Amino acid sequence: MSHLKSLIKNPKVVTLPPTASIYEASQKMAEHLIGSVIVMEGDRALGIFTERDLLNRVVSKGLDPRTTLLSQVMSQGLKTVSIQETVEACFRKMEESKCRHIPVEDDGKLVGVVTMRNILEWLTDQIKEENLFLKNYIQS
Repeated sequence: MSHLKSLIKNPKVVTLPPTASIYEASQKMAEHLIGSVIVMEGDRALGIFTERDLLNRVVSKGLDPRTTLLSQVMSQGLKTVSIQETVEACFRKMEESKCRHIPVEDDGKLVGVVTMRNILEWLTDQIKEENLFLKNYIQS
C-alpha cells in the first residue's frame, strides 16, 4: 500500500482564475507539459479545465479560445483526494468519478495533481517488483 505523496512528481499546481481565457489555459498547459489546470478564485478551487474539456467544450463547439473564459467551460464539482489516501483509494475515486486528473490536498491546501498516467506508472512498477520477487522466490 502506497500513499499519494509518492506519486506527486511536481508539487507546483498550475492554476488560473475563472476569468482567464481558454487560449491562456492552453498556453499554460503547453508550457508546463500538463493536461489540466485548476481553476481557482483566491484559495478556493472552483473547477478543473482539461485537454478533454478543450476538445469537447471548445473546439467541437466552434468557440473562440481567445474570448471564451474558463468559467464557461471548466468542469465543476471538483473531486479531490487527501495526500494521506492510498494510491488504490485514489484510483477507485477516479474510476467512480470518471476523471483522469484529480487534485491532491493536504489540510485543505492544494499540493499537487495526480493523473491516471501517474497511477498506471505506479501500478506497472508494482507489477515489476512483484514479478521480480516471484522469480527470485522460484529460483531459490
